[in-house]
Amino acid sequence: DGEFPYSEVPQIELIGVSHDSLVEYDETLVLSIKYQDGNGDIGFESPDKYAVHVRDTRLENFDGFYVGPVAPPMSEVPVEGMIDIEFPNLFVFGNGQFEKTFFEIKMIDRAGNESNTLMSDAVVIMKE
Repeated sequence: DGEFPYSEVPQIELIGVSHDSLVEYDETLVLSIKYQDGNGDIGFESPDKYAVHVRDTRLENFDGFYVGPVAPPMSEVPVEGMIDIEFPNLFVFGNGQFEKTFFEIKMIDRAGNESNTLMSDAVVIMKE
């Protein structure tokens, strides 16, 4: 219902995935997420710290994505917004003509609180 206050633990929701299939190296996949956080400590001043973590389920590790502070540091305000995460160079790992994968997404705030984890629908990556 969109009423304040939100939890101090970030909550995320998958709004959209730009492609359900794409040609490797040719098209950019964009994952759009909505976030809410009760005290606004989303994003980091340092570009070496990552607020959004996404894992291509074909891989073991998450990739980090930098997000700047969405509210002034040291302020405690409820925030919500949208973030687009871009994957420009997806490719087929194996010898097949295509591979199907999913993307797992989570957000971590400056206090170290980890959001819920989202799973995208299947994305098919095809050779040219």
